[in-house]
This record gives sequence, structure tokens and C-alpha cells, in this order.
Amino acid sequence: MRFQSCPTSSFGVQYLQSPITDIKRNRVKARFLALYLPSSFTIIPNMPPQRTPLGPISSNRQPRQHISPYWRGVIAGESRAGSTPTKIAKDLNLDRETVRRTVCLDQIRDEGESLLKAARELSYSPLEERHILRWCRLHPKSTYAEVKAACHVTISTTTIKKILKRHGITNWKCKRRPLLTLEHAQKRLAWCLKRRHWNDEEWGMVAWSDECSVERGRGKRDEWCFRTPLQKWEPRMVQTYGTNKNMKTMVWAMFWDNGRSNLYIMDRDFESQKHGYSANSYLEVLEAEVRPAFESFELGYEFMQDNASIHTARKVKEWFHDQGIIYIDDWPPYSPDLNPIEHIWWALKVRFCEMFPEVAADKSESEYSRQRLESCLQAAYDTLDKSLFDSLYQSMPRRIEACIQADGWHTKY
Repeated sequence: MRFQSCPTSSFGVQYLQSPITDIKRNRVKARFLALYLPSSFTIIPNMPPQRTPLGPISSNRQPRQHISPYWRGVIAGESRAGSTPTKIAKDLNLDRETVRRTVCLDQIRDEGESLLKAARELSYSPLEERHILRWCRLHPKSTYAEVKAACHVTISTTTIKKILKRHGITNWKCKRRPLLTLEHAQKRLAWCLKRRHWNDEEWGMVAWSDECSVERGRGKRDEWCFRTPLQKWEPRMVQTYGTNKNMKTMVWAMFWDNGRSNLYIMDRDFESQKHGYSANSYLEVLEAEVRPAFESFELGYEFMQDNASIHTARKVKEWFHDQGIIYIDDWPPYSPDLNPIEHIWWALKVRFCEMFPEVAADKSESEYSRQRLESCLQAAYDTLDKSLFDSLYQSMPRRIEACIQADGWHTKY
């Protein structure tokens, strides 16, 4: 509770100006309040302070909280009237040391306001701060220990973080992208500048294609949980994953403005040296999916493929020449961010895990399990909405502009 007004006794001493925390504990004071307070004196009940989540419920005044200028005036008035700090503390339900310090500092306070504390002395000099900033800007991948050693400072890591944060610098985890050289960046920039003014219709007439290795069980979404900091490592708060290698299969797909190919399961070439996927495996894909699609296309469509070795083999180039299919022969190296079909693979893996969780959790290595995995991937691919494919090729102008702004280096895509 708190009082809204401050009556004064006939002796000039202010009484009952304190917040009454428990009237039942002092029956004498409660009876005095009921008999002698004037009718104009109103008591406004005050809600207890909001408690800390999961903390105990308490209506006591929060620790380390300053008392108001009004109550400082009340303490000073009673002290001038001759009351001792012990009596004032008992009457106002305050700590004796709080009352004593309030009386001692009353002469230097302005209208009872809290005194400003002296600024804490910095543990570093302005010169050291400039050294830290300069070093972090020149060597952004340095660790905090390297920053301390290079700048010859003994301050804590937390202090360095505060210095950098004040200047808008934070330590971030680096994004992972393919290694680019200056030559690669120049080729990427030249390719983007050549197609900078293409519109959505022109980008839609490119048949985007790519392969992807799909591992069974991969593609689960990141899980989120409601917990306290102490529950961080409880088993039910942790998202687990398998540590053993699982069954894999290689898939291929292609899409354009008005459609898409089937999800083709590529076969290994057991005549090759490592029994992997070779140019012969890729020619099977071209015969099964690309040739029928381009026979149905109007004039003007181009085929896109990256610079993988199975794509640039001589027999593959001869196949395109014999079929009369135009393909993009100046595709820049290490540019998955410029190929929109790359985003289809993650959507496919997520959809597969959502539709067939029992298949994703299977650990069997039998031929039946492989056939079931392949058929489930094809079924999940068929459920992907066309709007997803449309949004990807329509994002090409933004991808091109981002690459140009980065001078051919990495982009966010």
C-alpha cells in the first residue's frame, strides 16, 4: 500500500507516511489508523511487483531498488524532528542503514533525487580501443585470443565484445561457400553482365538441370523447444541424428517455365574404374528425359548444366550436337547460387521425411529398401508445387544483380 497524502501531527512530526505492509502484524497501529485518520486521507492499494518467471511469489520491495524522493523527504523530516535512524527504520519498515545513508546524503541531494554514480574507470585506453578495431577490421577471422595477443591488451573477452558491439561489429559464424579464385569471380561477373537485362520470360526458357545425392534420413527440419537455460542438455530437449552412414542414391531433375521432368534415378556405371556415375550414366538421363522434352519445346529453349566432369565429356558434347539441342556452354565455375534448381533438393528431402518418416528411419540395406527409397523420393518429388519452381526461375534477376553487386564473388543464394 501507499499513502496519497501526508498529514502532520500537532507537534509538527509527520506520522504514518510509510507504506503499511501488514496491518494485522501491528494491531495498535491499525486501530489508530481507523480512529484518527481524516476522511480525506485515502489509501490506494498497490499491486505487488511482477514476479520473476518460475520464481517465488513475494510482495516485498525488490532488492537494490532506490526509494522515491518523497520517502527520502519523509525520512529527512523525521530526522530533523529528533527521531533516531533506528526508530525511523522501524516506523517506515526500512533498513536502518538505508535510513542512515539517506539522512547523511540529504544535504547534497537535489529534491531528494538519486545521486549519479561516478563512471567506472575503463580497463583500456582509447589507443587500445582503436588497435582492437583496426585489427578486427583487417583480420576478421581472428579469435579473441589472437586479438588480445596482437593488440597487447589484458582485458577480458567480454570487454572486447562490448567494444566491438558499440561499433556495430559482432562475431558471426562464417557462411560456407565453394572456393572462388579471382579468375572464377571474373567469369561469374562476365556471365551475369551478359544476361543482366533478361526478363522472367527469357529465364523461363532455360531448362535448369542438376543431380543430387540423397541420403536416407537426411532432411529433417530443425526442431525448436520451450525450455529454461538449465534444461539445455535434457534428453527431450536435444535433437538427435544418426552417426552411421546411410543408404544413398543419385537423382536428377530438370524444370522450365511450363513444366518439369520426372525425377530420374541414375544408375551406376559398373564398367567405370570406380563403379560410380560416369558420362554413360548421364547419357542415359539425356536420352530418357532431355531428348523427349526438347522435342516438345518451341524454338528458343536452352539447356543448362554445370561444369561437372560427366557433363563436359566429349561424348556428351557430341550428343548435344547430334540432337541439335542448344546448351549454355559458358556456365561460370563453382556457381550453385546461380542455378535455381539447387533449392529443389532441400525441399525434396524435407517433403520425403514428412511423407515417409518410416522409410527415412529405416536402417536396412536390402534391395527392397533401396527400391522403396527410390519410389518414395519420386512420389515426394511429384507433390512439389509448381509455384515453387516458378518462384525459383523468377528469382534469377535478383541472383544476377546480387552477383554483380558482389563483383562476381559469393552471394546469399
